[in-house]
Amino acid sequence: MSEVDSTNDEVRRRAVQDPAPGLVVAALKQTAGRGRRGRPWSSPTGNLYLSARLAQGKTLGETAQLSYVAAVALAQALALVAPHLQPRLKWPNDVLVQGGKISGILLETDGDAVILGMGINVSTAPEAAEALYPPTSLKACGADIPLPELLRAILRCLADMVAVWQEMGMEAIAQRWRQQAMGIGKPVVARLQDGQERHGIFVDLAPDGAMILRGEDGQVERVLAGDVFFKPQA
Repeated sequence: MSEVDSTNDEVRRRAVQDPAPGLVVAALKQTAGRGRRGRPWSSPTGNLYLSARLAQGKTLGETAQLSYVAAVALAQALALVAPHLQPRLKWPNDVLVQGGKISGILLETDGDAVILGMGINVSTAPEAAEALYPPTSLKACGADIPLPELLRAILRCLADMVAVWQEMGMEAIAQRWRQQAMGIGKPVVARLQDGQERHGIFVDLAPDGAMILRGEDGQVERVLAGDVFFKPQA
């Protein structure tokens, strides 16, 4: 599609007639794109926006693992179409290129399915001068990738990783995530959803996707949701 309000919303509308998992909608522009917690997502022409309707996991926690599945798939797709980019993964599901955020991932439930939305900055990126990991674009990183080629690579990698997740579970995805992860073994600040902060060492990714954090007092805890900050070159 050339333009849509939101690819997630378009999938939701089309699912009324075709509720089976596997429905995909891609667009060149969104007029009402959104990110996590309802934040607006800048969606100008020239970038790639897509949503896929997938089967949920057995539990809400399992369904949330699809954000890792999507991040790993996107990183793999970028490595295929532009190997020099060397994408890195920042917990929980940010894909970074040359220290900048290249994409956004959003999960929304739809009945017994989940809609996975992805926005990839191909030719432009929104301005965020004060962001620790400012948005960047593939073009700014020296990659001029035709949108159809990028879309095919993403969908192929996404289908492969969803199959791995369904057949082998989150640990198989976590193994792949670690291979491109940044910050494991490094000092980190975890800002929780209630505004509290945890300081310590990012020990590892738990099999279910939680961040294992060893605090400054030596105590180990699991962080299930929040934002993490460390040096981009880690």
